[in-house]
Amino acid sequence: MPHLITRPRSYLRSTTRRLRSVLGCAVIAGGAVLSPAAGAQAAEPHVVEYGPLPTGPISGACEVEFDLKGRLWVEQYLAGQFARMDPQTGRFTEFNTPMPLSVPGGEEVGQDGAIWSTEVTGNSLLRIDPDSGAMRELRLPWANALSVKALDLPLHVGLGLANDISKGPDNAMWFTLGGLGSVGRIDMTTHTMTRYRLPTALGAEQALFGIIKPGPGRTMVTDMPLENKVYSINVDTKEVTSYTMPTPLSFPLGVTTGPDGAIWVTEELAMKLARIDPATGKITEYPLLGANGLLSGLLNGISIGNPLPIPGPIVTGSDGRLYFPLNFAGSVGLGNRMASFDPATHKIATYPTPSSLSSPCDLNNEQAGSIWFAELTANKVGRLIIS
Repeated sequence: MPHLITRPRSYLRSTTRRLRSVLGCAVIAGGAVLSPAAGAQAAEPHVVEYGPLPTGPISGACEVEFDLKGRLWVEQYLAGQFARMDPQTGRFTEFNTPMPLSVPGGEEVGQDGAIWSTEVTGNSLLRIDPDSGAMRELRLPWANALSVKALDLPLHVGLGLANDISKGPDNAMWFTLGGLGSVGRIDMTTHTMTRYRLPTALGAEQALFGIIKPGPGRTMVTDMPLENKVYSINVDTKEVTSYTMPTPLSFPLGVTTGPDGAIWVTEELAMKLARIDPATGKITEYPLLGANGLLSGLLNGISIGNPLPIPGPIVTGSDGRLYFPLNFAGSVGLGNRMASFDPATHKIATYPTPSSLSSPCDLNNEQAGSIWFAELTANKVGRLIIS
């Protein structure tokens, strides 16, 4: 069935007016009646797509998150927007961030039921009301370099460069501070922010790669790719543990807690997965490249596939397998495949997206039987149906 896209008249404005709208603070509503990709087979894991998003051709769609009412929120970092998708109608409604070109980062539902995100260039956290789309900025109290109004636009920047945010087990949201070599914590009751320095000498160059996720027990785990390290921090004692990847310059990016209670890491440049045993600190690596690896999909019709198995962010599916996107120029590069890894059998499988060079981005595993993600270059939402 072909995609049927409907757009309101407001979408058909001139380019100048559209750009002004993107830079403003108004809410933009767009609609799409969407159908899964034709030819999908229910018997095997497969990807279906929804979209494209109204803002295009490339909005920077990356991370996706479900609110408590089951609506899907899509972060669009190039457009400085969030899109909310109604799963019943497929209709998108877009909301601009308070600061234009704020580069919204990771997103997650907080303990208060709101959507929490970051403004990487705005040196702020965002609290989004999932019903109205209203956004409140909470400025980071560190390294605010500039706060002015230019051309009647609310511009403010700093060196904190918070890229990702995640819910901790301690009534707090934790976020990366790549520009300050730290992680931050915001208390959900008082909204007090605290910064915890990591034992790293590097700073701002880590910012756009920083990911933070819940770790084993009462810990959070984060990556420092250019230092070839993963860190965990105990949310109660604030004790920091450092893990150095065995392969030099492996560029550890994705981090998650696997079904076995271990920390699992994707090593982009090494083209490996790594398992960290939190009890012993032992690190075991699993190469993705090899005779039985992922090179078999070099050409897939008109789709280029993945010449090299470069993994991005990683999550655990409801079937106990680990899932991650594959791109051949890093986490924001071109590629058209998702991959799974069975931690028990070490079996690898890949799943192409219907769109060529779709560039699957960050992943969401909250819905049993599915892995949801946005497609950066296709400007669509993808859903890998696994059961």
